[in-house]
Amino acid sequence: MESDTWQVVGKKKATKKLSHLKENVACNPAGSEQPPILYTAKDCTDVMKRMNDTMGDLRTSNFWKCCQGCLLKCQEILPVSSDDSSIKEEFTRKLNLEGSISTCVSLQHCNCVCYGLGNFTSCVVSRNQMALLLLFMETFKIPRHQCYVFDPIFSPLEIAVLQKLGLTVLMKNEEGKHAVCKPTVFYMLHCGKALYNNLLWKNWSCDSLSQMIIIGNSFKGIEERLLSRILQRDYMYVYKSLLIVEETPFPKSNLYSDVFNDTSIHSFPSAKLKSLPKETWQLQDEPQYQDCDDLEIILSPTR
Repeated sequence: MESDTWQVVGKKKATKKLSHLKENVACNPAGSEQPPILYTAKDCTDVMKRMNDTMGDLRTSNFWKCCQGCLLKCQEILPVSSDDSSIKEEFTRKLNLEGSISTCVSLQHCNCVCYGLGNFTSCVVSRNQMALLLLFMETFKIPRHQCYVFDPIFSPLEIAVLQKLGLTVLMKNEEGKHAVCKPTVFYMLHCGKALYNNLLWKNWSCDSLSQMIIIGNSFKGIEERLLSRILQRDYMYVYKSLLIVEETPFPKSNLYSDVFNDTSIHSFPSAKLKSLPKETWQLQDEPQYQDCDDLEIILSPTR
């Protein structure tokens, strides 16, 4: 995708094909033999409306009220100054009294990286996951342009909607190998084990891991479901991280059982990181997955 460019159909050509529409856009990677995929301004508007409706439903749900308590965990990646301390105390007090967040500590200096969102225009599960992401950023005041989103299966319409929402769409498949340079929340619901493993490998140091929060599949669940020898052979960094990760599970919900099941917030406390022997951090071999039978990741075409 890195070398792909998106083309816009000229007004004359678009009018000839669909004269009753005000705007017709054809998104087609350069050099592709497939016919261009058309979407209209109305398509974008319809998707945006469905997304707003989904956010509204989630915002008023008991699940979201319970979920906000778990999301307090994300504040741990924000350095605490003397000014922040009083705000955090007030934030916690309000949460305890009211059961929901009405005032919160801003994470506006943090980045957010989202992988594996899926086709939210057609999939209700993906749309609800995206709604939670938007509510999370809204609650913690993370500017939308500081959220970097990628999924190799995004359609041109979905890319357009994400850009309209103000999110930054990545056009390169990083395979999860995103280096942390500042406090970052990774939002990776229902992603493959290799994606988590690659992310951990890329940031395998005390400094980087301490600045990360991963909202995604439970690492404890991965450990329980996978044979130990397979976990150690194919997903070594997930295996090693079990010694240092602190995991907070999402609340259970019958209404959203297919959407947020097996989801936890993972953090890497500095005290745990520093307690490990130095040889722990000498493991730096890049994952290859040559013997992996069920690789749950779409590899970059530039490999």
